[in-house]
Amino acid sequence: MSRSSINWGVLGAAEIAREHTIPAILAADNSQPYALASRRGVPSELVERFGFATGYDDYEALLADPAVDAVYLPLPNDRHAEWTIKAARAGKHVLCEKPAALTAGQTREAIAACESAGVLFMEAMMYQFHAQHARVRELIAAGAIGEVRGVHVNLTFNLEKSLADFRHGGLETGGGSLYDLGCYCIHVIRSLLGEPDRVATVARFAGPQAAEMSAAVVLGYDNGAKAGFDCGMDATPRHAYEVYGTAGTLRVPKAFVPQPDGDGPIDIVDADGNTTVERVTSHQYPNGVAHFADCVLTGRTPDYSPHDVLANMRVLDACIESLTTSRIVSLEKP
Repeated sequence: MSRSSINWGVLGAAEIAREHTIPAILAADNSQPYALASRRGVPSELVERFGFATGYDDYEALLADPAVDAVYLPLPNDRHAEWTIKAARAGKHVLCEKPAALTAGQTREAIAACESAGVLFMEAMMYQFHAQHARVRELIAAGAIGEVRGVHVNLTFNLEKSLADFRHGGLETGGGSLYDLGCYCIHVIRSLLGEPDRVATVARFAGPQAAEMSAAVVLGYDNGAKAGFDCGMDATPRHAYEVYGTAGTLRVPKAFVPQPDGDGPIDIVDADGNTTVERVTSHQYPNGVAHFADCVLTGRTPDYSPHDVLANMRVLDACIESLTTSRIVSLEKP
């Protein structure tokens, strides 16, 4: 593609789109907000607010618009695979909100549809585009904490009173904290330790639909490394991880939620408990949007490749299987 920017279509006016992704499209030099669709009617107010060229009251009509190069899908979780496939068949590149689908099997089908249509696919795991995480990996490679022994992740917020939210649904419709938050925790663990060999999950269910409100997961590695995370929609906000090794600990206290000022502190704690703080300023959503748009323009595979997306979903599958069967689930290497 010889152009310097792409035209984005957005399927749905969800909060994540309004608060983060559409502003990121506006902020990215290689992206233009072209079309917005809502099944509640043409979203005229949002079209005007964000400067979209047009609005639709039907998702299919947006996909049929030849001026749309790529679509962002912030739909409820159980519709991600369906609309990724429809977008691919319409010739649109796809940035799909996490989780990519409800199972690894659905994810594989969605990726296959994109590959068959010759379009790019990326799951919108945007936290990873904050530069603090690359800095964490640099510090580990430089021996800042010695040999890595494990990772702990915490990601919670309180949604207990918002019963109308789709996340209060059952696992079969993509509700619950594992789908909404656990996918982030799995991703950061995998980025630091690689693929786990086994997982075990416990959870709390609550509400009128017996939603999985919170979960705790242990991930085991045959090399002796250990990881764990807790995620939940029923507790005070927490979004942090730590990596500990034989000579120290790295703590990332603002790991997942975008900060308006881009702040990304890293606490470096040595073996004697002395702490040094590094601050990395970065803006994950504009970075992620710009990266995907650049891949569309140049034809290269996103850094967060479909293979990596599928590997993340395989671990999420295992977490849910462990939860529903009350047993440890073994994983084969992808």
